[in-house]
Amino acid sequence: EEKKLEWSGNMDERYFIFHSNQASPLYQLQFFDNENLSDYFSQYRVELYLDADYQTKDIGFYLKTHSTYYNDSETSFDLLEAYGNVNLSLSFFIQAGKRMYSWGKGYAFNPVGYVNPFKDPENPELSQSGLLAVGFEKIKSFDSDFLKTIALTAIIIPPEEILSNRYGELKNTDFAAKCYFLLWNIDIDVIGRYSKIAPSSIGTDFAANIRENIEVHGELSHFKDTPKNTIAEDVLLTTAQDGYSYLMGLRYLNQWQTTVIAEYYHNDAGLTDDEYGNYMNFLQNSVNAQEIEQALQYSKTYFKGGNLMQDYLYIKATQPEPFGLLYFTPSLFTIYNLNDNSFLLAALLTYKPFTNFEFTFSPTFLVGDKHTEFGGRQFQQKYELRMNVHF
Repeated sequence: EEKKLEWSGNMDERYFIFHSNQASPLYQLQFFDNENLSDYFSQYRVELYLDADYQTKDIGFYLKTHSTYYNDSETSFDLLEAYGNVNLSLSFFIQAGKRMYSWGKGYAFNPVGYVNPFKDPENPELSQSGLLAVGFEKIKSFDSDFLKTIALTAIIIPPEEILSNRYGELKNTDFAAKCYFLLWNIDIDVIGRYSKIAPSSIGTDFAANIRENIEVHGELSHFKDTPKNTIAEDVLLTTAQDGYSYLMGLRYLNQWQTTVIAEYYHNDAGLTDDEYGNYMNFLQNSVNAQEIEQALQYSKTYFKGGNLMQDYLYIKATQPEPFGLLYFTPSLFTIYNLNDNSFLLAALLTYKPFTNFEFTFSPTFLVGDKHTEFGGRQFQQKYELRMNVHF
């Protein structure tokens, strides 16, 4: 029985230039004790991804790590994946450990990604920390023009609330499942997650090629008792929300090899324009040290991440080797907030002159009023230079 061990990885050297947005309430809170700062900040960091794959005929082990170095006093290490896979037969598999799942058909958003790591629409392909779980997968194929394949995936998720850093209450174990169907060349999933202490959800997704160069996809999720955080009269309120989130998207390839991805995303549990305005007013009205500390805590705990509001439009266009420029691939994408009319516009200019080497320049512009989601961020422009080496 042949055994195979492979090591791989990549190293990113990344240099950023940020143009600050000093009118932003978030900026004023984050740097309230720093006076006479310049308009431009910079950051340099080195990131190392190291992967290992060990495979025999029926057993596999997979490891993925991520390390970040800012300076000698600021480093971090993350275990993104570490799991084993056992093939009990040609169609039945068991996996255990920490793994990154990718449920759903959306590119920038995943309403049914109940076991996925957090996805950043500004960098949806970024590797994230996986989920500790035990999974079972059974696949069956049919000789039929109607139903060609069924695959059932079941996942047991240990309790996330840990006592004394070691123990969890057994009753708080979560369960998730996905049933996949290939019907008339249409990919369909029915997905759900059950939890006693967190919101339970159920949903479905699909993807289909309506023409050779046009693919459409969508996701629909129903959630119950999802916590929604708002600010009313400078007081934090948390309410249980029932509702839906959904996505519709398409991918189009033209005769010049231009690829366009477009997606619309809606979330009933997101903030309305008025609710987000109340949150930004709360940040701006925090003036003394105690209020500023509380506002920063709320921002990092209850309003962290992006996509805080209800409706977004994502569009990305990619053109490999335009005008005959070999090894050069530019792309342009935007995320438009349909609730407050703020948006992000970014370009990715990638050049690959050698095997396993990539150089990227990425300018990003944030547009909107200071009380909007994108216009209210700490920085109004960002420029990134990245050198990536694969091995």
